[in-house]
Amino acid sequence: MNRRSQSERQPQTLRERFKETTLQAVLAAAEEVFADAGLHAAHMGEIAERAGVAVGTLYNHFADREALLAGLAEARFKELLANLDGALKASADRPFRERARALVVAMLTYYERHQKFMRIILQGETGRYERTFPTIAGAMKHKMTEVGARVEKLIDQGVREKAVRSDYSDLAPFFLLGMLRALVMRHVIHERGDGMAVEADRLLTAFLSGVGT
Repeated sequence: MNRRSQSERQPQTLRERFKETTLQAVLAAAEEVFADAGLHAAHMGEIAERAGVAVGTLYNHFADREALLAGLAEARFKELLANLDGALKASADRPFRERARALVVAMLTYYERHQKFMRIILQGETGRYERTFPTIAGAMKHKMTEVGARVEKLIDQGVREKAVRSDYSDLAPFFLLGMLRALVMRHVIHERGDGMAVEADRLLTAFLSGVGT
């Protein structure tokens, strides 16, 4: 057994665990402040205070607000893509409708867990990233493209199984993502507390009623 494989399995040191815990607290605080105060009004001092760390500690991790927002987006999209890949892998041998439901449930469950981050995404869709954090806009679009690629691949399966109309195959991924986004907006605007994942079956039925065969 080589030394590298041994070292890779070594547990984190106390310092590493503390650093990771601090980073997660900072990202959670940033998610809250960026969502509640808005992208323009969020301040590093408020984020540090909410995270329970010194401002200097915050700057040790992130050079400025833009770097912090980029770090938050990277972490949250990494989690989302992992959730989607897990749901698709677990249902790999299932028919299209079952896999589509697994994908929808995974996305809605994620949205419930990170409703504040979804509010930040909605702010970005109104163009606020480009004015305050110009480099973030492109990164966000790239991450959404990765999400879209997974949905497109699933829709291809639906077309092959004749569960999705081939003449709507190019629009179907955008329809599904748009319906998911609309559900997020409803919860953000109306502050509903009944969760989003409970709507998975209704959403999927509405989607297939439009593009299904």
